[in-house]
Amino acid sequence: MNEQPAAPEPEKHAEAPEAAESTSAPKAATTPLPNSVLALGFVVIALVGILIAMAMKSRPAGTSADAAGDPALREQKAQLEILQSSINQERAKLGLTPLYGDTTRSADEAAERIIKDTATLVDLTKAAKGLIADKDAELDKRNQELADTAKLLASRVEQINKLQADLNRALIDGSDASGLRTQLDAASQRVIALTDEVRRLSQGNGALAQITAERDQLLIRVAELEALISQASLFAGSESELLEDGVQLFRQLRSLEDKPTSDIADAYSQFGALLGANVVDKISFPTGAADIAPDLQEKIVSFPGLAPDNALLLVVGYASETGDVDSNRALSSDRATAVARVLNQVKKPGQRVQAVYLGQTDRFGANAPELNQISEVWQIVPKADGSESGGSIPVPVPVPVPLPSDSSLPAPRPIPPGLGQ
Repeated sequence: MNEQPAAPEPEKHAEAPEAAESTSAPKAATTPLPNSVLALGFVVIALVGILIAMAMKSRPAGTSADAAGDPALREQKAQLEILQSSINQERAKLGLTPLYGDTTRSADEAAERIIKDTATLVDLTKAAKGLIADKDAELDKRNQELADTAKLLASRVEQINKLQADLNRALIDGSDASGLRTQLDAASQRVIALTDEVRRLSQGNGALAQITAERDQLLIRVAELEALISQASLFAGSESELLEDGVQLFRQLRSLEDKPTSDIADAYSQFGALLGANVVDKISFPTGAADIAPDLQEKIVSFPGLAPDNALLLVVGYASETGDVDSNRALSSDRATAVARVLNQVKKPGQRVQAVYLGQTDRFGANAPELNQISEVWQIVPKADGSESGGSIPVPVPVPVPLPSDSSLPAPRPIPPGLGQ
């Protein structure tokens, strides 16, 4: 019997990667052999089979009948068939066509087929290594981007800390509004830059939640700075710092100093028609102090609800003529600012709040100094035609309110230097 190992049919090498992947899963429980080792094993087994087949083919034709009855030859043939079956099983696991079965093909064809299959396996191995190298390069790139992102985050944290330090310094120095606005502009620019950076990085890397959270914290900080700017502009130290809607009223009130009570009352009665300004209420203070009593604080909280949504709530602070002029000027500014801070916290959207002072006066009671220790809360509604009057004008003189004697009042607060100048 002269059987030759059959050369396999041509196969589609493009399907080999999928076959290699499908066979790797069942062997996950054991240690898989490298493709190159398997290929070498196939080659060795195939060559052994080819040698046996060639030996059988080279025997004389007259001995074939005798060979049929040769036990040794039958045993070799059985071993060859077992080797062929084993090779074909391994090829089937790899998705390759059987190597043996058609015995009409020559041993040279079978050897050529084995060489081609070995080259295919080597190419698959190289392709797999190339994919691994590409993935490693991509991973290195992502790690570098994450490192750059971490550096950017550290830089932003340092900038926020510097911004906080600058803000604290500005508040200690006197809440300089222009300085706060500069800080706000800088913070806004940083937010814009950080947003652009987040957008750029998000196109190549989706893991930027931390940077996005940092951007959101900066936005919150911008809102806080805007609130601080509102606080810084809450007190007008001079007419030039007043909001436009309050300038005319301030000028008229200042012109009423040393005027007779009748002139003051007459002017107050005309403020509503000419300036759209009316007194909401008056808040009294103990001698030498700017503290608001708890019951009066609850009263102040209700004022924004009584005023229109677009009203300017202007608080004008006064002090009696008892004591030093400069101290009374600072005291009147403290009183106006204390009331304005409460109003600013509860104002409606669209309402504005500002405090200003007129220093010491006796216009509300020449013979009763405690009647001049007040802050007036005015509501000013802008006139539709934008007209304002520049003439002299005035609101009812407040009814005297009995106050406790100075001996029963708390000690005055220290007067901050430089206020009301």
